[in-house]
Amino acid sequence: MSKSPLRLLGVLLLSVAAEGLGQSPPITDWHGFMPRADDRTSLWWRDGFPSIVDGAPWHRCVKTGSYQFVQDTRTLQFPHLGPSSSGPLSSLPKARLDLIMRVNGRTYFCQGAEEWSRFAGPRLIESGRFLQRADVTHLIFSAKDGTSLNAEARLESIAWPDQLGLILAARPGLQPIATGENSFGRVRGGFGLDGSNRFDVPAENCTTAESFTLAFWVFPPADFRAGKNAPWLLCKNAHEQADGNYGITVDQDGIPEARLNLGGGRENAHAVKADRRHRLQLKQWNHLAIGYDGKNLRLYVNGHFAIEHAIGKPRVPQPGGLTIGDRQDGLGDGDFRFRGVIDEVRLFARALSLEELRRLRNAPENVPPDLQGIRSWTFRKSGTALMTRPREPWEEASLEVRLSKEERLLESQWTLPEKEAWASSEWQQVSLMMNPATFEPVEPSRALVVHATETETSEARPVEFDSALGWYRINLDGVEPIAPRGQTNPTNDALERIRIELANPTDREEIARLMFEKTAGGFRQRIGTPITGISAILRDLKGNPTGIPVQLSKNWHSHPEGGVYNGQWFHGISQVRLPAGARVELELTLAYGHWGGVAAASHSQLSLIGWGGNQRWDQAALGSWGESLCFSPEQNQANCTITDVRPLMVTPTREEQRWNWTNNHGGGDFFRFFDAEGQRCPHTRMRTVYHRQGPCFTEVSYSGQIHRTGIRHQSTVSLARSDDIAAGTYRIRLEVTEPVEFSRFVLFQIGADTYSSTAERKMAIGDEAGLLREWNTQWGGDTYRVSPIEGTGSLLWASLHETIGSTTGAESPGAWANRGIVIRDWNARLGGREARPWLAERGIDLKGGRVSSTLDLLPPPGVTRLEPGDYIEATIEHLVMPRFAEDYYGPNERLRSALKKQGNSWQMIYRQAVANHREVGVRTGKNEQTHPDIRMVAEKDVVEFTLVGGLGYVPLTISGLSSHRGYELTIDGVPLKQAVHGNDFWQADFDPQTRTWSHTYNLPSAPHRTRTVQFAPRQP
Repeated sequence: MSKSPLRLLGVLLLSVAAEGLGQSPPITDWHGFMPRADDRTSLWWRDGFPSIVDGAPWHRCVKTGSYQFVQDTRTLQFPHLGPSSSGPLSSLPKARLDLIMRVNGRTYFCQGAEEWSRFAGPRLIESGRFLQRADVTHLIFSAKDGTSLNAEARLESIAWPDQLGLILAARPGLQPIATGENSFGRVRGGFGLDGSNRFDVPAENCTTAESFTLAFWVFPPADFRAGKNAPWLLCKNAHEQADGNYGITVDQDGIPEARLNLGGGRENAHAVKADRRHRLQLKQWNHLAIGYDGKNLRLYVNGHFAIEHAIGKPRVPQPGGLTIGDRQDGLGDGDFRFRGVIDEVRLFARALSLEELRRLRNAPENVPPDLQGIRSWTFRKSGTALMTRPREPWEEASLEVRLSKEERLLESQWTLPEKEAWASSEWQQVSLMMNPATFEPVEPSRALVVHATETETSEARPVEFDSALGWYRINLDGVEPIAPRGQTNPTNDALERIRIELANPTDREEIARLMFEKTAGGFRQRIGTPITGISAILRDLKGNPTGIPVQLSKNWHSHPEGGVYNGQWFHGISQVRLPAGARVELELTLAYGHWGGVAAASHSQLSLIGWGGNQRWDQAALGSWGESLCFSPEQNQANCTITDVRPLMVTPTREEQRWNWTNNHGGGDFFRFFDAEGQRCPHTRMRTVYHRQGPCFTEVSYSGQIHRTGIRHQSTVSLARSDDIAAGTYRIRLEVTEPVEFSRFVLFQIGADTYSSTAERKMAIGDEAGLLREWNTQWGGDTYRVSPIEGTGSLLWASLHETIGSTTGAESPGAWANRGIVIRDWNARLGGREARPWLAERGIDLKGGRVSSTLDLLPPPGVTRLEPGDYIEATIEHLVMPRFAEDYYGPNERLRSALKKQGNSWQMIYRQAVANHREVGVRTGKNEQTHPDIRMVAEKDVVEFTLVGGLGYVPLTISGLSSHRGYELTIDGVPLKQAVHGNDFWQADFDPQTRTWSHTYNLPSAPHRTRTVQFAPRQP
């Protein structure tokens, strides 16, 4: 089906206007282009995520600088919608939403959505400062007489600061798989399995030789598991413990496993499972083969050798039938059944080679004589061959969205053009854009001129206006990263640079909403895993970062059940205010591994569409070599906030390859609260605010409350550009407004009760003077293993070291790291009294019989009740420390030298605690903090201070600046110069409240030496 004429017209207008953009005059005042205080959005679950909070309604909330609403994602209704200025959400009136589909002469109304599951229900697509984009899938439509419509439909919401879009998207539903030989096939007809049937071949018709190959085609739908167990695609001889058994099963992720039994019993049962690279492609045809040559069991998937298992034992043929689509003995009344289509089954009395299997796969319609097999089951010759599952045929169709509030109605409709049939998988949609604050429709403006070219080549990039989403989509697929002069790719210093030209020819202010897009095939960075660490910076044409934020969202998972938005993509979203008649030229710079020659820091929202769960997951990264720190604020992935954690610049898990993923050392949590009866009280109403997203320093806040209590809490997480270790810094705050008793309250923990990826043999705590206590850990038991130890010094630290990199009790190969914390600041009142931090080891039991220990930060012993006015304010560093010098391949020689002397011991965490202590002596300006960044407020654009201490690179933020450009920073009189491409080593941010800028730098460390840092306007 063709694109809408409206969209094509928008593209045409942009192209024509862009040609005459011309040269922009120099801009002397950038304030008019910068965000305002109400250019903000946030999204949260009103009562916590329902799968975590028992009984919580499925109410999703959005608040912007202009409007706010609550949506019930089960019924799709809006219990509350109106202006942000009209008081609390609960005081706003309701709005009624009607979604209507008319198909083949009948009218169907949306009744709500199906139950939430791993891939269905409410999903978070992309989220950040400017845009909250979410949807609800698997909508249910029925006519007034109760007749259901077989359709796939979803409702999407697009919340900008000043306008809201609703999109109803739909397509014809898949036809049920016809059972038996009525099904479509790969070649003519196949055999359809709906979970209630199977195909049986008697023993005399499937005798198998000592060596054999069984090959076939399989079409697995998304719901291929008809029972509760891994289904058998084909099964010979009863079950896996029966002599003569062989066949293929497939797990819940679509990964096939070949089975063979030689002699009967468990001890003679052999199985070999493919890896994720060879999982079945759902909703597509796959070619599978299992073979045995008298020595090796082999599995082939889609013309590729997947895996083999050496057995070295002759096979004695045994009688027994062959079943397609179930375990042959039928145990479990369908528990092992497969749903899908099987076709072209061929049995050979020898082990086929990979070349022969490829010939068989590549010519299924014309199988050569030598590959016919001794037996074959090719099903109905008069059947229909289809590469995809057929959909319902619609001759007439329309989609309609109606939103009514207080007798006012907004509506929009799309109708299938006459004489066009609709039976394809293409989605069609109808969109409604409005201003919820005034309940007026919004017509997205097409008046702006937006033009994009590659800086290096001047090649134009595609720009497309999307009225349904309200943005200009700028595609960056295939842009070649630019290596520094004298270098060639691959290099971590490469940048992508795109010149953006914007013009507003109207007589009123307009907002240019920009979406910079990369799709799966569009990444050209050739080192690392680029999508994991992208930083996007809008700079002026002289390379100065402007401080206009770019919201970062991405996805790299590709589970087929993810559906729309599944697969690899990156979206950088921003908006630029354009005064009447204004023109501006900017450069979008994408950094991957490095910014200014040092590992860049980024913090992005990672969409879990394609993975499952579909709620917020944030990943912070140093460089672009995998995740460094991950967070799940709603705790719906692992029932904790800190999830995956990985060390920096150590050799990865399976290969001695640099610049890649490293082993997971995950697990951790903030404010883990258990009531007086021992019931966990989860986090609710979790809001996320992205203050800064890199590339020098990140700052993101997660705030909410503890369910059923008067406890509010906030954790602000930061990561700084550096070259040594992955070190997250958390500024945590807790406020108590009502008395509450508890049985256990963990203020912070490394390793979480429900998620820990490693186990350490030892723990230690100390202060600025050194070691206070070291002990051998005791894993498991879900109990505290040591009495709480009070932190009495001014610089408390704790080390978890001698990791075995496993929670099974066995040493794991690969480069592993130790973990630790440093408490930089602590101020607390608990139980009505001033409280010091206390630490204790807790042994934990994990799923699958795994064990580990957590390090818990606790209230003082004896405190079991919180009083109104109690609080905590603290700054905690979370350290991931390489064990040995030979594991670390980064450039920091001081770290390497320390690891050679003190590796795999508590002394490395102690070193971090003491050497990264920073002392600031102010001469001009005001110092607000020293961690996670040194934060200075400028006095008339000038700052001067002395600095002692710091490891790696010390982040410095200077705020209160009158401009984004024109400054110089010196250390002991020498200008700081880290540029690789030019002006690419600092970060600018804009404060819309004060209308001032800040600059963030990363100062190279110089331990034990006093340095003078000066910042001032650059002299002409």
